[in-house]
Amino acid sequence: MANNNSITTFKEGFLGGTRANRFVVEPIWPTGINVPAEDSSFKMVSASLPASTMNTISVPYRGRLINFAGDRMYAPWNVGIYDDNNTNSIWKGLHQWAEFMDGHYTHKVKDNDFSYKKFQTTWRMKQLDANGLVLKTITLYKCWPSVVDEISLNMAEPGFVGFSTTLTFDYIKIQDKENYNR
Repeated sequence: MANNNSITTFKEGFLGGTRANRFVVEPIWPTGINVPAEDSSFKMVSASLPASTMNTISVPYRGRLINFAGDRMYAPWNVGIYDDNNTNSIWKGLHQWAEFMDGHYTHKVKDNDFSYKKFQTTWRMKQLDANGLVLKTITLYKCWPSVVDEISLNMAEPGFVGFSTTLTFDYIKIQDKENYNR
């Protein structure tokens, strides 16, 4: 009888694991924002698979609480981005996008109050395996930037400048690798 707890069994069953640095973000920018999608996907430094919480509805029944599934809520999605010292195109684009949603000076949506819908877009994040094949794709629907973080300038810092943004979205779709690489 084989020992199921052996190192050989573990190694044979281990498929290599996923790497945190193997991902691509594919943004879709609203019309009127001049950020080349091919540039912005390669300047994303960090991202995460979005969190989802299923709230609980507790109902009292004969002295005990019975729990039912409630509404699903999605946490805002944080993305780390390198600042491009040539054009700052992503940082500027995110600020322009936020301006379209709610003007700094006017406090109005660009065009009219109902046009905000056209400024909510779809973003995708693909998690890749070690060979660059897609493991899963997370598609975020009705995205918009709720936070465009600061760019910290510091003469003592030798590294590249970066910033974060937070995207709020309505819902996600998860596709696994069976839908890709065929």
